[in-house]
Amino acid sequence: MIRDLFFYTGGGVKFLIKGIIAAIIVVIFLTVKYPYLPKVMTYKVFREYARISMNWETRHWQELAGGNFVLRFQPGDENVAKLVLATAEAAYAPVNERMSFSPGIKIPIILYPDNLALNKSFGWPADERAMGVYWAGVIRVLSPNAWIQEEDLIARFQSEGPIPHEYTHFIVDYLAGGNYPRWLTEGIAQRVEREITGYEMPLTGTEAFYPLGDMDDKFDLLPNQSVAYRQSLALVDFFVQTYGEGPLNQVLQELGHGQSMDQAFLNSIGCTMKDFEAQFLRQE
Repeated sequence: MIRDLFFYTGGGVKFLIKGIIAAIIVVIFLTVKYPYLPKVMTYKVFREYARISMNWETRHWQELAGGNFVLRFQPGDENVAKLVLATAEAAYAPVNERMSFSPGIKIPIILYPDNLALNKSFGWPADERAMGVYWAGVIRVLSPNAWIQEEDLIARFQSEGPIPHEYTHFIVDYLAGGNYPRWLTEGIAQRVEREITGYEMPLTGTEAFYPLGDMDDKFDLLPNQSVAYRQSLALVDFFVQTYGEGPLNQVLQELGHGQSMDQAFLNSIGCTMKDFEAQFLRQE
């Protein structure tokens, strides 16, 4: 009996070792074929943790739930809570249609009463200005009370507010699994926002083209952010005009599978990022 136990235990260990080796080989193969897959998988776990953490941090805030979003807000913003939620619900289907994606979960929106509170949630300096931010599964919005006069509050928030833009960021993030450069998500978000609300960010300063490598690596450090954002939109517009909406969506899916930007472009439109940049510059 002892001998039989030794035999079966030894066989089980051998089977386990073979399974571990096979798993390692599969992981190595996937990492070679999809170099950013570990990053995507790790980010998805982190994003879920961050979303749950934010829900916990704001658990005592007032809450208003819709069909697709859950809005949390603080005292003083009761007069705009329904407006913010209704604007998000109205943007849900149009953005989904343009992005060919539906999240299937209720999306948290956190409404901050002023810039100071919004900036504090990110550790930003007090003079930073933003009407909305998407990060790690959560949409954060500056209260309309902080930037709109009462008499035109509803119309202005619906036409100039950040909801369609930030919700598009949410979808890009979920499609690409966090594996994308800032210029790509900013260009897509601006394009969808323009189609839905008609809003387009005004251009100020020089229109000099930033190299795509700089747009990839140091978007937030570029000296003229207005140009960087407008160039993002121009790049995405050129992509769609040249190759169509379908290949753009395929790029995001390829990124979500762990491909590099170069490989995602090759698989989707048959050219590298360098080739794409050259095409863009020729038509300028």
